[in-house]
Amino acid sequence: MPSIYTIMDISRWALQASSAQLNVVSHNVANVNTTGYSRQKAVQTTRIPEDTPQGFYGRGASVISVVQQVDKLILERVTDKEGDHAYQEARLYQLQRLEALSNEAGELGLGEQITAFFNAWQEVANSPESSAIRQNLVDEAGNLINRFNTLMDDIQSIKKNLDTYIAGAVQEVNTAARRIAALNEDIVYAEASGQAANDLRDERMRQITELSKLIDINWFEDGDGAIQIQTGSGKTLVQSSYPSANDADPLVFGAVSGYSDSQLTWNGLVLDSEEITGGTIGAWLEVRDSDIPAMRDYMNDLSSTIVWEVNKQHSQGVGLDKFTEVTGTYQVTDTALAFNDPGQDTLPYGDQIETGTIDLWIYEGGTRRGHTIQILSTDSLDNVITKINAVESGLASATEDGRLQLTAATGTEFAFANDTSNVLAALGVNTFFEGSTATSIAVNSEVADNVRNIAAGRLLDDGEHALGDNSNALDLVDIKDADTMAGGTETFNESIISWAASLGTEVNSVISSLSFTEAALEELQTQRDSMSGVNLDEELVKMIQYQRSYQMAAKLISMADALLVALMETKR
Repeated sequence: MPSIYTIMDISRWALQASSAQLNVVSHNVANVNTTGYSRQKAVQTTRIPEDTPQGFYGRGASVISVVQQVDKLILERVTDKEGDHAYQEARLYQLQRLEALSNEAGELGLGEQITAFFNAWQEVANSPESSAIRQNLVDEAGNLINRFNTLMDDIQSIKKNLDTYIAGAVQEVNTAARRIAALNEDIVYAEASGQAANDLRDERMRQITELSKLIDINWFEDGDGAIQIQTGSGKTLVQSSYPSANDADPLVFGAVSGYSDSQLTWNGLVLDSEEITGGTIGAWLEVRDSDIPAMRDYMNDLSSTIVWEVNKQHSQGVGLDKFTEVTGTYQVTDTALAFNDPGQDTLPYGDQIETGTIDLWIYEGGTRRGHTIQILSTDSLDNVITKINAVESGLASATEDGRLQLTAATGTEFAFANDTSNVLAALGVNTFFEGSTATSIAVNSEVADNVRNIAAGRLLDDGEHALGDNSNALDLVDIKDADTMAGGTETFNESIISWAASLGTEVNSVISSLSFTEAALEELQTQRDSMSGVNLDEELVKMIQYQRSYQMAAKLISMADALLVALMETKR
């Protein structure tokens, strides 16, 4: 039966409910600027009424739970876009670093260095007997070589940076995974009573969001409230309380047998850029394992082509002095193995040797004699030595490390002409460059030590050596504008321009993708904030509402107290 005490009891419950509501409002306001905080709401319900003969009398209201205002589908989409955004942003920054290396503006551009090198050959052609002009050519070649070396050093530096970045990010992934696993345990324990652990869930969601920025993930919540997380390719990172402090790291970045570079592994399985396709780690792996190798391959292809084309033409000519001794710069794996044998893997231009001939001229006591030597693509170094010695006994031999060495007899000299087999250039005899990559390219020591060995001229058909001849230098100048790159469709400079433009196009594509991802992420964040964000205006309205409710409950208690006092007064 309702009474004054019932009024006081209802008012007491009203005070508690209003106080609880104000507590939640205060918590929301306090966390308005907390990243990842989800607005909370106190769920209030009517208490079970009192059954009397006159009917059911209400017994007030109570707060039964505090819940988060969240949409899990939106949260999943946000973490997905966060990973995409982090991937595009990280890849763009690294691609722009590579693009800066390809900057062809100014005198230090690779194209300008190549042009300067061939212009120096033109100067040699104009003054073939000038030692100063020849030295300038060697200096310009040195500048070109330094440019290649610097580019490769810079590329390697970026690669080392990426290895450092990946190692640090992998440690962050492992730390976040352990933190999420620990939160899983705390949440499951806290929610065993049936109440939601809202603030723990917010902290876990923050960790998941940060994890998604590092690596592409898929996540879902199981029946007991724990989160399970896998990489985009299905490798488990978090499963209930795994990984704990005693478990091995889910991801490891380090040396792996069979790989020259450090690799990202999960349970010993290598995860490459095809397995990891999102987050900063995915971007860094893509740049390290795809973009950088492509740039390095282009530099090696360009330098290798320059070396070969210059050497092939240079080997056709003759310097101001004829040779008394010369040693090739390229070595074979096995002197008895054919040049075109796949096992001949230390001879970089062995596949360029063709069936043809080479003219060898011997000069002795004011006379000269010429020999035409037949070369086969299937020959070995031993075969070539035998053929040379068959016409000039003892002239040719092989060094201990597999290089061709020619040593003239006392009082004699020798020179070469009309090599249609390319064997001289392939073995590094009478060449301008040595090496075959952007890191190994160098001026042949025979030229660097004696600029008179620069082969600006050619022997006449009868073997006469005309000192003022510049015919070979002119042919070397023409290489600059020959279509030697991209399968014989582009010149050196055209190829560089195409390469730089291709890299620029890739950068612009990533910029467009980043802009799209930013817009999509912003839209999702707006949707998330409309559901879960704290609106101070709304909280102010609630504060006033619950403040008034609290005040009215207090007045009801005062009123009930007054009624009790009046009742007590009637007994006096």
